[in-house]
Amino acid sequence: MVTTEICIFTLDSITLPDLLSPEKVHQSSLSTVRSQPGCQNIYWGIGIQDPLKLFWFIEWDSLSSHRTFQSLPAYPSFVSTALTLTSPSSPLPISVLHFDFPTPPSALFPRSSQKPYLEYFSFPVLPNTHDLISSVLSTLRSALSTYDGQGGIDSTYGFAIDHGRENDCVSLISWKSKEQHEAFLQTEAFGQAAPKMREVAAGPPVAIHVDLQEWE
Repeated sequence: MVTTEICIFTLDSITLPDLLSPEKVHQSSLSTVRSQPGCQNIYWGIGIQDPLKLFWFIEWDSLSSHRTFQSLPAYPSFVSTALTLTSPSSPLPISVLHFDFPTPPSALFPRSSQKPYLEYFSFPVLPNTHDLISSVLSTLRSALSTYDGQGGIDSTYGFAIDHGRENDCVSLISWKSKEQHEAFLQTEAFGQAAPKMREVAAGPPVAIHVDLQEWE
């Protein structure tokens, strides 16, 4: 099963041209990850509501492939270099979690020049509520799959597989536009799901849209 690593960086006055430049740290770091055995895909982008958030979505053929990369002698140097992108004042410069999504991100993104309006939605859930929230999110996923007349809206969700973080839930939704997302919030399907999610939430959610720069 594909394991998706989600890295969220809190940037330090880094501009999009800096992130896109082949000569600078960000693209060099991406190249290092891409060259690792077992790395299948990388997608990245910046937060629309918070442009100092940088997202990496890395698909590994297994969690062990990422662990092998982390065990290399050069890995600490790689991390130190990547940290130069982040704000030194941030209490959490980089967040890293792993997910075995039933549908990996690569299946959500269109194989075309149409950039998806990706929603990243995460929230911690109460222990022993995985079945309930899975049922709610599965129902939402079904509603999304038939929401429009152009193939539906692709989505996926999962729980972190990292030790101690198993109650962290993430949903990814590949909207076609901001307006489409706003319209769905008015539907009966969302209206029924929202209170159920609030009931099992163990903390506030994080909802942010990602301006993807690489998704094909």
